[in-house]
Amino acid sequence: MPPKRNRPLRDQQGLAMILVLCLGALFVALAAALVYAASLMMANADRQLPEQDVYELAASFSDVLEQELLHYTGLNAGGTANDDGSLGYFINNTYVRKGGIKNVYGEDTDHTFTLQAPAGVDELTVTLRKTLSEAYGETADESTSDSNILISYDIASNTDLQNLSEVMKSREQSYEENGLADYDITVTVKVTKDEESYAVTRKYRHTGKYRIYYTMDDTAAQWTFDSYQKDGETGYLLFKNAAGQGKSVYANGNTTLHMRYHIEDGAVYGCTFTRITSND
Repeated sequence: MPPKRNRPLRDQQGLAMILVLCLGALFVALAAALVYAASLMMANADRQLPEQDVYELAASFSDVLEQELLHYTGLNAGGTANDDGSLGYFINNTYVRKGGIKNVYGEDTDHTFTLQAPAGVDELTVTLRKTLSEAYGETADESTSDSNILISYDIASNTDLQNLSEVMKSREQSYEENGLADYDITVTVKVTKDEESYAVTRKYRHTGKYRIYYTMDDTAAQWTFDSYQKDGETGYLLFKNAAGQGKSVYANGNTTLHMRYHIEDGAVYGCTFTRITSND
């Protein structure tokens, strides 16, 4: 009996069926892999949403505080202290004060304040840390939190008082025009929400526009420097107190002048804040 002529066709149909089954299995596996990858992406997105939320909240609140600091000048138009309840007022009038008063906010120490959190936020804190600025070390001899001495002058019999008077006036003018960059303030805002938290840290330089005065030796009496004067051939430094009374300092004794700045409790002074770190 002659062979059937349709066997090659049947063989081809069988191979085609096997190929279709293989391709189907491949597509099923690929679809399962895509579903798994999509589920991972969704899970990561679900985790990232709270993290992004607390980051944006912390950054936004940091922006608000930054605008408060950069626009705070310390004084009203009439020269009185600008008590606007801002962070700038607290730093300028409480946090950085020194000079004979006991400041509970020490240097190189974190001080954390818990603020009223907005709706939907579990906790909102602001942490401050102050360190003496490098600029302060360049302009002031003293570097302790309980001293307001800028520089001391020992006057001996061979002191050139005229030259010293020019140096003193030059220093006073520099402080009057540029202020005293005394502290670097680190401000860290931390937001906690739904067990997620994020902190944004920025650093600012506080520059105080302080008034200068002098004390002599170990006495507490306060004087302002008036001028260099001459009594015949003898020169002397003339100082005056708040009542207008004068005091002459000659180069014939062992007097020590302390140039100081008013930052004691009750002193009123202006200030500026400058951001000294890059973007977050």
